[in-house]
Amino acid sequence: MLSKDLPMERKRINKSATQLFLLCFLSYACSYIGRKNFSACLPAMIAEEYITKAFGGYVTTAYMIFYGAGQLLNGIIGSRVKPKYMIGIGLMGAGICNLLMGSMPASTFMPAIWAANGLFHSMLWSPIIRIFTDLLPEERRSAAGTNIAASCSIGAVLAFLIPGVILNFGNWRVVFFVAGGLLLLTFCIWTIGNNTLTPYIKMMENACEAERQKLRENVEKNVSEQNKRGNHSLPALMIASGLWLLLFGLVCNGALRDAVESWAPTFLSEQFHLESSSAALISVMIPVISVTGTYVANLLHEKLIRNEIYTSCVMFAVASVCVFGLYLTKDTSALACAFFMAVSVTAMWGANHMFLTVIPYHFAPLGLSAAVTGLLNSVIYFATAIFSCIYGVVAEKVGWTLLIILWMGIGVAGILFCILGGQLWAKKRVALDEGRI
Repeated sequence: MLSKDLPMERKRINKSATQLFLLCFLSYACSYIGRKNFSACLPAMIAEEYITKAFGGYVTTAYMIFYGAGQLLNGIIGSRVKPKYMIGIGLMGAGICNLLMGSMPASTFMPAIWAANGLFHSMLWSPIIRIFTDLLPEERRSAAGTNIAASCSIGAVLAFLIPGVILNFGNWRVVFFVAGGLLLLTFCIWTIGNNTLTPYIKMMENACEAERQKLRENVEKNVSEQNKRGNHSLPALMIASGLWLLLFGLVCNGALRDAVESWAPTFLSEQFHLESSSAALISVMIPVISVTGTYVANLLHEKLIRNEIYTSCVMFAVASVCVFGLYLTKDTSALACAFFMAVSVTAMWGANHMFLTVIPYHFAPLGLSAAVTGLLNSVIYFATAIFSCIYGVVAEKVGWTLLIILWMGIGVAGILFCILGGQLWAKKRVALDEGRI
C-alpha cells in the first residue's frame, strides 16, 4: 500500500500506525465494559426483584436487535463517513446510555435505553475494520486484525471483574455509573489521539485511494462483461462470492457466543446458589480463556486449513464438545461449568474472527470491507438477540438442562452449515481475490 516516495519516513509511519491501532484497541476494550456489564449485574437485579429473568432477556434482546440493525446500517455508512467521527459518537452515546441505566428509578425504560446503547456500540467495529484496511500499512493489517480480538477479551474481563468488585461494596447502579464514566473518558482520549494523528491519517487516505484506483483498473480488466455493465453491489457480491450460505453459520455463531456468555453469571448463580459477586468473578474465566480463540483460529487457518469457513467448522466442533462437557458437569462443579463455557465461547470467538475480520479483507479492493463486516456482524447479533430472549424464557419456564441441550444442537448445526459454506467459499474466494467477481 505504501510507496517509497511517501513524505513520511518508515519509522514515523510505523509509530503513527501503532498509535492508531492502540486507540482502536482501547476504544473497543472499553466499549465492552459498557455492554457486558448488564449480564454481570443481571443476577443482582433478579435477586433484588428489580427485574425477572424473562425481562432481562428482553433487555438483552433489545440491545442485540438494535446492535444488529446498527451494524448493517453503520457498515454501509462506515464506507462513506470517516471512522474517527463514527467511533467518537459511538463512545459518547454509549457512555450516556450507561449513566442513564444506573439512574433509572424503575425498569420500565431499560429496554429502550439498552437498545440505544446497542445502536451506539454498533458504530465501532465496522469503522475499525476500515481503519485497518485503509489507514494501516498493508504488512500490518493481518496482525492488527488478529490482535484487536484481544480487546474484546480484555474488555469482557473488565466487564465482569469491575462488577464483581463493586457488587461486594455497592449495588449494581454503581457498575453502570463507572462504565459510563470510563466510556466518556475513552471518547476524550480517542478525539485527542486522532487529532494528533491528522497528518498521518491524511497521508494514508491519499495513499489508499491511489492504491485502490490501481486495483479497480486491474479488476476492470478481469471482470466479466456482465459485471462491467453493473455495479459491485453488496447483495450481488454476497451471492456471487458464495457468502450467502455462510449466513446460516453466522446465526449459530451468535447463538453460541454472546448469547451463552450473557447468561453465564445467571446460570452459575442459580445452578450453584452463588452470590451475584461470586458468579461475576467466576465468569471472568470466560473472557480470560477466550482471548486465545482468535490466535488459535488464525494459526489453524494460516498454517493448516487455509479456508476461513472450514476453520470455523473446527471451532464449532470444539464448542459442541465443550457444551456436552457442560451438560455432564452442570450439577457437580461451578468451576468445571465455567471452564467448559469459557472454552466454548473461546472457539466461537475464533470462528467470529474468521467471519468478521479475515473474510471482509477479501472485499477491501472493492472498498466494501466495512459494508461486508457490518452485514455479517448484523446477522450474528440478530441471532444473538433472538436467542437471548429464547434463553431467558426457556431458563425461567423449563430450566437450564433443556437450554444446554439446545446449545448442543446449535453447535452441531453450525458444523453442518460451515461444511456446506466452506465448499462454496473455496471455489469462489480465488475468483474474488483476482477480480473475476
